[in-house]
Amino acid sequence: MSSHSNPDQTQNQVLRTFTTLHHLHPGWGGQLILSLGLDPAGAALSIAANIAGAVSLAIDNNPTHLREVVRTGAADFVVNTLDEAIRAMKNEVRKHAPLSIALNAEPFTTLTEIQDRGLAPQLFSNFLSAADLTPDQAHTLTQAAHQFQTDGALLIDFADHTPTSPFISSDTLLASLLNSRKWTLQTFTFDTASALRSFDAKALQLLSPEDPQETLRRRWLEAATRILQRQRPPQRSIWLTRSEAEMLSRPEGSSTESLSSPNVP
Repeated sequence: MSSHSNPDQTQNQVLRTFTTLHHLHPGWGGQLILSLGLDPAGAALSIAANIAGAVSLAIDNNPTHLREVVRTGAADFVVNTLDEAIRAMKNEVRKHAPLSIALNAEPFTTLTEIQDRGLAPQLFSNFLSAADLTPDQAHTLTQAAHQFQTDGALLIDFADHTPTSPFISSDTLLASLLNSRKWTLQTFTFDTASALRSFDAKALQLLSPEDPQETLRRRWLEAATRILQRQRPPQRSIWLTRSEAEMLSRPEGSSTESLSSPNVP
């Protein structure tokens, strides 16, 4: 186990996003998360939503983004029409089973179609840059966001830019949780996959299965071993207190690299 001078940011982005989802609502089974854009932050939401137990639909027609989510497994599969997406989602919502779908379509035309068809997400997010939107697209986004909010949806900004009303920053939501738990985001890197598995087992031993407050970290560790297997070098991001980080790094004489956001104390 060792620290890494330039660790891949994907895993800590997924963890931050999953933590926000869990903090908002511990059980996402049977609920729909809708988003526009599949840049790295958007792909992180697809993965985090799967871990949280939700069905997610991410809309993007950028071929680079779509190739990347296929390569990394950020989405379970890619479809080309809203009808295909709805058919796939309907059963999984009914069964309260997780599913992440990427829809290869023009985002704003599809967003209008989603409203026309009465599809109501429980959470809506946007990863498309406001600077790149036409006035008509910006109007469509704002109108849809307000309609979803009226129908009860949470409007969360997971991207690294200043959120515009009515979206709420995920960093703002996380601040009180992280302060109360005294958690910082630590990333450990490993030479082999077996060393990572040993670390995960050791980290799980620190977390009491009887403590309901540890559900978030236990679910994360159990899911990460299954979903985040493709990163190289093998690594694990995890929320830890200072003493926990010292306990996990001490046996091998290694260190951790803090990846705490400057926006979150």
